[in-house]
Amino acid sequence: MNILLISANNERMPDPVPPIGIGFIAGAVLKKNHQCKILDMNFISDFKISLLNEIKDFQPSVIGISFRNVDNSAFPAVVSYIEHYKNIVKVCREELPNIPIIAGGPAFSLFPDELYDILKLDYGVVGEGEYVFTDIIESINNGNKMKPGIYSSKNQELDINEFSPAFDLLNIKEYFKQSGSINIQTKRGCNFKCCYCSYPLLEGRKIRFKNPKIAVDEIEYCLNKYSVDYYFFVDNVFNIMKEHSVSICEEILRRGLNIKWTAYVSPAGLDKATLEMYKKAGCASLDFGIDSASFAGLKALSKDFSPLDIKNCSLWCKELGIKFNHSIILAVPGETKETLEESISNIMECNPTAVTGMIGIRVYKNTALSEKLIKEGWIKEKDINTRPVFYIEENVKEYALERATELSKKYKNWVFPGITHKMDPMFFDLLRSRGVKGPLWGLLG
Repeated sequence: MNILLISANNERMPDPVPPIGIGFIAGAVLKKNHQCKILDMNFISDFKISLLNEIKDFQPSVIGISFRNVDNSAFPAVVSYIEHYKNIVKVCREELPNIPIIAGGPAFSLFPDELYDILKLDYGVVGEGEYVFTDIIESINNGNKMKPGIYSSKNQELDINEFSPAFDLLNIKEYFKQSGSINIQTKRGCNFKCCYCSYPLLEGRKIRFKNPKIAVDEIEYCLNKYSVDYYFFVDNVFNIMKEHSVSICEEILRRGLNIKWTAYVSPAGLDKATLEMYKKAGCASLDFGIDSASFAGLKALSKDFSPLDIKNCSLWCKELGIKFNHSIILAVPGETKETLEESISNIMECNPTAVTGMIGIRVYKNTALSEKLIKEGWIKEKDINTRPVFYIEENVKEYALERATELSKKYKNWVFPGITHKMDPMFFDLLRSRGVKGPLWGLLG
């Protein structure tokens, strides 16, 4: 069969994100000996014309659509992507009314019932799709079609060593040119207990590690075929079980790969020796998802590290020449003016390359935060849906907005996407056209 996969995401700020998730699905489809193409909305000026042309040329038997985000989660400048998704499905339906449409991706997995009804889909896949998606298309292919509806991967133990992204179906050269790096995933799942986070809902709490040799095979493939020499480890937290991340570094060094990379990390359990290994293996920058730097804020968010841990990791990065960003949230549950200022003061002491901040927390179903808010009567479960709701500690809401505005005006390396005007897409494109690689926040410090 001909399987057309559509990456619906067209959000390019601050960079277009390579759709590695749909790349994994394409890899799984190819292993089942089907023909597969990926239509990526990130590099399309007129999605309708491109989609119609692809449908005409490829004549798909099944269409799969990956929905990355419901919205940009940036209060107060919230942007919803639902209408864009509706338009994609509408074109598919009008042109191929009898062809099954299967949806998946993080946005669908977080709001499956709502999106299934809103978009009028045939099938939906919640969670990891490599097994479930191929089960559905195989049932269609053999004439024993599965009943339309929503299917979940939660009861299937997916071995992530079975699959690699179909890099040749992704526009790797263009993504590297416009994003400055290519994504690599070395593990799935997260066992941290951050009260608001949706990652465990998407990948589960059990952590599954990719064999370091397989992960570095993917790096070496992109390096040799596409000359990609900068990578982004997009694991939820790269240093969960730091021994595995060190094994990745050792494999990079064993092969003598001349690359640079960045990753999301946590101060929890991170030590200088590990950072030294990261640096030796090509680490150029790290993004610390600290969310707060006050004792009360970290406790409210169920973080398992302290302000001292944040300061130590920051100091070590400085000593080793690793650029680093602190991702923070202002007006977290229980926030006061005093805790907010404590957080800001501690971050100032760290002197990070950059700070990226949000005001309040986008509330998702089935998180510890949403369950607490429902229990307290702050919100009803039915009201946590595709229309974004933010929890912002009411007593400091206006103060947080004022301080975020002040900080972003005073310091060029403090960026709040919901309120700042520092995110100029034309300027970002200019930087990439001049060969700037890695996260753009690295230029702010």
